[in-house]
Amino acid sequence: MTDKTDKPFGLSWLDSSYYETLLPSTPWQNIYDMLCPELAVAIREQFKVPERKQILIELLGPQFKRSYLPDELDDPLILNPPHMSDEQRKKIENEAKYWLQIKMNEIALKKKCAIKTSQGEDELSSEMRDYLEHTYNIVSTSLDRHLYLKQNNITFESYDDENEIQNSEKQNDLRDALRKKKSESLDKNMAVLSSEYSEIISQSLMNILRKDPRRIAFVLQKLIGQQLSYDLRVFIWSDILMRHERKKIESGSTQIDIDLLVRKNFANGVSRGKNELKISDPSQTPISGLIENGVIETYSKVFCLNEFLNEAHLRQTMRVLNVFYCYSRDYEPFYIYWLLPFQLTFKNERSKSELIYDLAMFLDLYVKNLFPIWNEIFTIAAKVIQDLSINDPSFYEHLKKISKINPKINSKDFVNEIIVNEQKKTGNEDSNTIRPKKELLTEPAIFVRKWIAEGFSGILRKNALLYVWDQLFMSLWSSKDFEIISKSLLYLLKNQFMKAKDHDDMRQVFLEGPYRLLTADIQSAFMHLSSGGKENEVAFLNTLILNDNGGYYAKLEGSKSKSVLDPIGIKDIHLKLVIPKQGLNTEFDSTRLIVEISLYYGSQRLGTKKTSSIPSIKGIKPSIKESKTYELMIPGEKLVFEMSELKQDIHDSKGVFAMIIVKYPSLNFSDFILGYCKMSIYSPQKIGSLSTWEVVNGRVKRLLHPGVPPEDLEKIGSIPTTSFKDRLGPDSNVELTLYDPNSESYFKKSKEQI
Repeated sequence: MTDKTDKPFGLSWLDSSYYETLLPSTPWQNIYDMLCPELAVAIREQFKVPERKQILIELLGPQFKRSYLPDELDDPLILNPPHMSDEQRKKIENEAKYWLQIKMNEIALKKKCAIKTSQGEDELSSEMRDYLEHTYNIVSTSLDRHLYLKQNNITFESYDDENEIQNSEKQNDLRDALRKKKSESLDKNMAVLSSEYSEIISQSLMNILRKDPRRIAFVLQKLIGQQLSYDLRVFIWSDILMRHERKKIESGSTQIDIDLLVRKNFANGVSRGKNELKISDPSQTPISGLIENGVIETYSKVFCLNEFLNEAHLRQTMRVLNVFYCYSRDYEPFYIYWLLPFQLTFKNERSKSELIYDLAMFLDLYVKNLFPIWNEIFTIAAKVIQDLSINDPSFYEHLKKISKINPKINSKDFVNEIIVNEQKKTGNEDSNTIRPKKELLTEPAIFVRKWIAEGFSGILRKNALLYVWDQLFMSLWSSKDFEIISKSLLYLLKNQFMKAKDHDDMRQVFLEGPYRLLTADIQSAFMHLSSGGKENEVAFLNTLILNDNGGYYAKLEGSKSKSVLDPIGIKDIHLKLVIPKQGLNTEFDSTRLIVEISLYYGSQRLGTKKTSSIPSIKGIKPSIKESKTYELMIPGEKLVFEMSELKQDIHDSKGVFAMIIVKYPSLNFSDFILGYCKMSIYSPQKIGSLSTWEVVNGRVKRLLHPGVPPEDLEKIGSIPTTSFKDRLGPDSNVELTLYDPNSESYFKKSKEQI
């Protein structure tokens, strides 16, 4: 048993959870009693070598020896000088640990006490299932207690269990409050998308990974599609950047601090570069003028980089690229784009001078080990365009057509390697230089190549860029994820592309359109395509398409203190409900479900509609924790909210939103609320001097919060906190179509595609 004075994870709430799972009366003891007898039998086979026997006895501890090896004598002196050197001891200790890990895994698999990624809970032993549920409850309760203490700034070391917050609604309010509170420890100038709640979870996860780095592959698999918190991003990016260097170290060598070794090697390389270039300052190399011109020109001409056009950022970029050149004698203008995500991520960890070296080192590791070769970039872009021609021929033909109308070519839009490599591929060596360039630079595919070649840094705002790079790092920079990201951006911009009339319009959408996309929409599109969703549905995930294409605006009539909204319709309601085993007292009957939708303007309720049709079941799937996932649809129901008069000034409001509640009436006709969500419908909008309402339409999807909604609807966030102790489990959601009842045919095509 581990000594309780140890702090294996370095966090009090996590350490206390760990020790609580090891108490004698817990389910862990049953698993321990199952595995140890077989392990003792296997260990005796290793006792032919005295040194091997002794190290195994020491590693397993006195309790194991007393219980399962009582007759075996141990001799600790044989593992110490003069009988054995420290280096020899370390070697046989590592060998013994490796053997124990393999043997324990074999026994655990045999006893159905080991979890494999492809394995369901029903394939585990009852003892293991009890242990998992028990551990989940302990960790969940301990985390809620820790968040309560954090939220209320309670700093005393121990906390009475009797005062534990048991009300799940209070816990949900607490989580929401922490989500809204930005972490104060971060740089104020940094792009922060994470809350204090997220940072607490991330810190805990990092401490677990530091204890067992082998679990990082499992964690990355679970995090794919999610935006990483700041601390977790730094941890994961650093780990993957160092991974290739780690592989170069021989497995039999003594334990080495890879991070320190790489930093020392880089510093030595910079010193050699200074001597060879005969310079005293590595940030002032012979090509510093070239780098300065490249940085200023790039940040001045590229639309999405204009926000970084300040002296401090530009100077840092120049210094990093000069240090990188001093180390590697390599400089390309596109390194300016590749460097930007590292500048946004690795901040204030060290002094300014050390940060310059770190950024140059990370850029070197990235260039050497991660970014795809040029042939790969061309292949990915070709697949994206080929996919477009197959899945959306009308979109493809439109791009092909307008790309040839009034082309105004500017070769400086593109990385030179793209043009050179494309010219080599075409084989038009006998043609003059101008004609091939004109042909190449008008094609839609070359813009996709530009996106990828610049690592998307030349087209995305910083939050979206960091999200995209999170996904690429977690997939180890796979070409598949480059393809999914490119397709996500392309299809999200479909409506803007379809409005384009010539090459110049198309070019503007390619170069500036992605910057205007919401990070949440890019995330929705990425997860949709990653899970096998249809490409022609992605355009409806762009919640900002309505200004630019097909949106309709409600007319404002009357005085300033009174305005009228045009009608709005809701149809094609789909539900995904994860029903935990303990969520309902009786067997779940989907035919009793009712979806209630109310429109609110501030505190003013404008109207309420309920579904009356019986939901049809698309599918029922088993889920973890003995829950079931129900996929339901109410296809024939159309809920129409007629014209509504508002008596408040629109400039004092955030707009009109829908409150969606999923009800499950009991047999005595009393309502039991499973979950709810909030959805924006109308937003105040000014077009020139005209005040209007921007109206959301098309397919909209929202996650469901479990239980009863709070009295103050303003407190409802977009991301719910769920567990298998709630009425609804994680990932429950509602999806529906918002449409204009006055022009039903407007979304006819949308309905056919969906």
